Amino acid sequence: MRELRSLTAVAPGILFVEGPASNWTVFHGRSHVELVDCGYPADRPLVEESIRSTGLDASALRRIIVTHGHSDHLGAARDFSEGSGVEVLAAESELPNVRREITEQVTVADLLPVALRRGTIPWAVAAIRAGGLGDVGVPSAQAIVGEAIELSTGHRLEVVPTPGHTTGHACFFEPDAEVLITGDALVTGHALLADAGELQRLPTFFHHDAAGAEASARRLSLCDARWVLPGHGPALRL
Repeated sequence: MRELRSLTAVAPGILFVEGPASNWTVFHGRSHVELVDCGYPADRPLVEESIRSTGLDASALRRIIVTHGHSDHLGAARDFSEGSGVEVLAAESELPNVRREITEQVTVADLLPVALRRGTIPWAVAAIRAGGLGDVGVPSAQAIVGEAIELSTGHRLEVVPTPGHTTGHACFFEPDAEVLITGDALVTGHALLADAGELQRLPTFFHHDAAGAEASARRLSLCDARWVLPGHGPALRL
């Protein structure tokens, strides 16, 4: 049974959700909900559960903003879009991944050299069972316009381009609460990492452009944030 690992209210109207294997953030206010990322496809019931914990329900969901177009972050975004008219946004250079015109995602061949490493096979099996190989592309996804997004909840997200993990990977900074949402540019844990609870990068084979991912991670480490909300691992209060 898939269960939420934790719910953390990091600031008014900002709820960080640590899912079974990947995370998302719920912004809520003014009777509206907006998400950054959406977990795996199998996490849809958990996404809806996390929304209900704010006192609203999935009918209040207006928009899903994705850091990048991997299956464990797109999740059920296509279902929400096609079934309820929820808008899906991503950086313009990331749209080919989100729409599944291209797929910059780890493959079985990438995993073969590390297949015997502790945790690799269980992680891969769990990812597949969670819908990691499913058709999660969102053909209707639109590009983020400008350097910031005004949310219907009253929050504001500044767009921080962080190419490397994918071509158009982006992070988001909420300035009032000093919250940095890092997607997979920086994480605090993962099944294939030995340590948890500190800022680190995913193993190199996960990145489309490893050198670019390293450069983006270095830039992010200089950001003045009170909270870091990663795509994998627990929230980190600085």
